[in-house]
Amino acid sequence: MVLESDLDLLVMFNGTLSGEELAELKTLTNALSQDYQSLVRDVGIAVAYYDYVVDPENYYEQAFIKELCVCVHGEDIRGRFGPYKLTSEIAIRFNGDIREVLSRTIIRLETASTEEEFKLRVQSFSRKLIRTYYSMVMARSQIWSTRLNEQSDVFLHYFHHKEPVIRTLLKWIEEPPTNRERVLDLFQSEGEWASMNFRREAISLHDGILSIPPRNNRRSCPNSALQTTRFEISSFFYENLRSI
Repeated sequence: MVLESDLDLLVMFNGTLSGEELAELKTLTNALSQDYQSLVRDVGIAVAYYDYVVDPENYYEQAFIKELCVCVHGEDIRGRFGPYKLTSEIAIRFNGDIREVLSRTIIRLETASTEEEFKLRVQSFSRKLIRTYYSMVMARSQIWSTRLNEQSDVFLHYFHHKEPVIRTLLKWIEEPPTNRERVLDLFQSEGEWASMNFRREAISLHDGILSIPPRNNRRSCPNSALQTTRFEISSFFYENLRSI
């Protein structure tokens, strides 16, 4: 049975790949997806270039590698970067594509040919919505997490009225429904709300304002002149690297 998780890899090169080399990498990606389909749903390979990543101007790329990647081969460059304050730029780069993802998802849900495909799409977009909600308040909260339940808690601190929606999304991740009309209605309305409000909320407060005090089970680390709350980072590549 094909599992629900993807395997996302980021490969860093010293020089720019040619068109032929990129084509070869795409072929390799497809081959790995076939070879390991009993273990993961899909394999994805993203490309990065060393000189670009280590350039101090590229804050987002360094934060992504520092906080959301684990080195599995070669030089581990994460020690060169950070710690990083959570900024609106990071939030927007992670989940500012919600309108485009919503459009793709609605089409894929409407055209899903099997119940299993429909359920997988429901689970995927439910996760995407929660991550997007969290990204809307990431900079103002200065709380970092990749766990959906923790991301939900951070978001609900600011948007209490969304609790029924969050509860529904978390339930659908565990037990995806088969009622297509209900799913499409909720995804359409919540996706539109997130699309219209994302940027305004993500940058509504100056970066660095701490609105939620750390809890005892959270660990803090120094970040310039302020304390930034962080959670243990998942060892898997951040799910939002790939468009669903």
